[in-house]
Amino acid sequence: MGVLPGPHLNHAEGGSMRTKLALVVLAAVMWPGAAHAADNGEWSVSPTPPANPGPAPRQYFFLESAPGTSVQDSVRVANLAEQPRVFRMYGADAYNTPRDGGFGLRTQDQRQTDLGAWTQVGAITVNVPAKTQVDIPFVITVPANASPGDHVGGIVAMEEQPGATAKQGGVDVTVRRAVAARVYLRVSGPAVPGLSVTAVRLRHATPWLPSTVDGDWACVVTNTGNLHLPPAITVTVTGLFGHAVRPRSTVPQVDLLPGARTELSGTVDGVWPFDIVTTRVTAVADGGVTATATDRTFVVSWPVVGLLLAGVISLIWYRRRRAKAFKAVPRRRLSEPVAAG
Repeated sequence: MGVLPGPHLNHAEGGSMRTKLALVVLAAVMWPGAAHAADNGEWSVSPTPPANPGPAPRQYFFLESAPGTSVQDSVRVANLAEQPRVFRMYGADAYNTPRDGGFGLRTQDQRQTDLGAWTQVGAITVNVPAKTQVDIPFVITVPANASPGDHVGGIVAMEEQPGATAKQGGVDVTVRRAVAARVYLRVSGPAVPGLSVTAVRLRHATPWLPSTVDGDWACVVTNTGNLHLPPAITVTVTGLFGHAVRPRSTVPQVDLLPGARTELSGTVDGVWPFDIVTTRVTAVADGGVTATATDRTFVVSWPVVGLLLAGVISLIWYRRRRAKAFKAVPRRRLSEPVAAG
């Protein structure tokens, strides 16, 4: 599940503070390997099977086109519920979230500038009877000046009327749900894949002797090329003398769009109170695309250092005071006796 940003907030008639539309919830994320349509349990959206389908169903739309031409296809919307539903159909641009690289699609009211703007769906609204599916054609017209490489978006089926409510900030919020099928369109021209890993860092809790502490690693991964890349990202953290610092969370799985920049993070444990921690992040994608970056963090238990320093200062002060107290005092010389006359 993902969330389409860009909520509309309106007040209901009669002066109440009820929100008429607050957010759109989108089901569009389906990682490679899944063999079913994107769905939310009530309706699904998927590529229409071709006339001569292969052994495996199409999970996404993988299309190709040259600049200045168009490509046509069809999307299947299946109503899985016991009552008819009305859906609003539109094309949307895709993006990666700045944190954790999640896959998202622009809302209908947001300005579409790429694939969403090039897409024309055959029907704006569709009425689908219960337990029925319909195929809806769409056309993607690629501008003559379109950049080569991958352009990613989705075909969205959003319920015409909000179908759920929730509490948010103390007010009732209506939720309009949507489901989408991903579209990967490759515009012909030079294909230049690229990745970069930067800003690797490790932050840790305050260490005390003799226990180890947890740490939080983070890095920035950027798709510097013009092809979408789902890199395999590995994070290796080692301490002084090569001792292992154990991961406590998995590395997020991402599908980076061209130009996308996202911050990934995770947690580890086993950092020594006095340590030199090496954090190495490596991203590898198909075609031999590799990027790596390393950071070293010097861990010092400053509270322990402060206590040791205070102890040393106290010991020096005590020894000096004791030495002064036992310092030898010279005897006074007696006056010589006066001779009698």
